[in-house]
Amino acid sequence: MKKLLLILLCLPFIGFGQVLAPSLVSSSGNTFSSGNIIMDFSLGEVVITTNLNSSNILTQGFHQEILKVTTQVVNIDIKTKVFPNPTTSSLTIELDKKISAELLVYDIKGRVVIKDKLKNENTKTLNFGILKQGNYLLYINTSDQQSIYKIQKIR
Repeated sequence: MKKLLLILLCLPFIGFGQVLAPSLVSSSGNTFSSGNIIMDFSLGEVVITTNLNSSNILTQGFHQEILKVTTQVVNIDIKTKVFPNPTTSSLTIELDKKISAELLVYDIKGRVVIKDKLKNENTKTLNFGILKQGNYLLYINTSDQQSIYKIQKIR
């Protein structure tokens, strides 16, 4: 009877004793996200250690997520005109042929300020009159290619 009671008491610890998902216990930190970019940070770790073997990495200390680095951006192979730049009120995008693509305009802090789509079109006008003066990045994303343009908004 004592063995049965001991097994029943220890069963929850056996079943939930290991968590395979990355987790963090920290004194402070936060998560910010903008579009497809996520930034996690934490504060207060006093010990920093990384232990490696052939198939596992164990980290202790700084918040570490699975790191993916992309170094290749395939530019859209269609002749594109983006004008006027600098602009005051509107920005026109002209392509040589009709495509479907997502148009994203980011501010300097990485926030999406304009989101639009090309739906089998070759021309689109974006309203920059609603934006403050400054520098912006225009991303034209198709399913497998991307082009980035720096846009300056003036008064």
